[in-house]
Amino acid sequence: MEDIFNLKLMTYNIGGGRKDSGSHFSGILEIIKKTAPDILGVQEATEWSTLDEENFSQPKELVRNELKSYNYFFGPTLTMSRNFHAQKEIFVYGLFNDWADWQQGNALFSRWPFVRFGNSNKPGQPKNIPINKTIYAGNRDTDPRYAILAKIDLGFAKVFTLVTHLTTLYGERPPKEIPGKNKEAQAVRSEQCERILDLTRAFILEKNEVLIVMGDLNAIPGEPAILSSLENKGGFVRLVPSNNAGTHLKVAEPVDHILIYPGNYHIKYSCKVIDNKFVASDHNPVVAEISLHNSNSKAFKAHGAGVFREDS
Repeated sequence: MEDIFNLKLMTYNIGGGRKDSGSHFSGILEIIKKTAPDILGVQEATEWSTLDEENFSQPKELVRNELKSYNYFFGPTLTMSRNFHAQKEIFVYGLFNDWADWQQGNALFSRWPFVRFGNSNKPGQPKNIPINKTIYAGNRDTDPRYAILAKIDLGFAKVFTLVTHLTTLYGERPPKEIPGKNKEAQAVRSEQCERILDLTRAFILEKNEVLIVMGDLNAIPGEPAILSSLENKGGFVRLVPSNNAGTHLKVAEPVDHILIYPGNYHIKYSCKVIDNKFVASDHNPVVAEISLHNSNSKAFKAHGAGVFREDS
């Protein structure tokens, strides 16, 4: 029997939902509502609490407002309680405004349940995994970087999904560009992508499982982290948007991406950047509609496993 399964993917750096960073959480909610992704990866989501037990969580608000029936997981990368540094302004602000904690990180939302990595017939939870090691010095050059790794039971197939946010260094881009900084930043991102390959190689890639990677990679197409590590070495295919819109306010080319390792499936896709003129965040989201075709399908029998544009 020929089997085909369709789903919509979305990755979005929401900028912490803070107005001081040009982010407007209400606008972010509206964009996600209109897009209605089946699987959503978010970067720079925040949670905070006060000593008076007041709490706010952007991931929980997303579920409460727009993604009511979804499964979700929040993976903090930077927290006030664990990484306090006097040069981080928001930590000092929180200290003197009676915050119990503040944390920022990645989040994953799915219409379908999470299952264990080993025994996928049992319910499981994603894991929040460090992909670099730094001594935090209160600046983005030393921000910890993590990847959420999950296995999702679509019914049709069980697919792995990884959501991450790679390093960007101060001075690597105009208008305050520092000579040599861009090359240094590219090397850091390449190392982080190599850790992603180390993490997934033996139990996902070499076993021909499907792996979807989504996130703010802070890397333009053709940069070594994407081209050399993930594409050439890892066998991933970057989903190329049909429009030429950038995904970051200060970078002409996309730095937010969706990549897929197809495993034993023939995968067709269409992809675009939602160009909302950066009214909700300093990033535009990337959305892809994909169809998975198993080995019984006409597409698989004609072209084999791989990732192909819908119009190809």
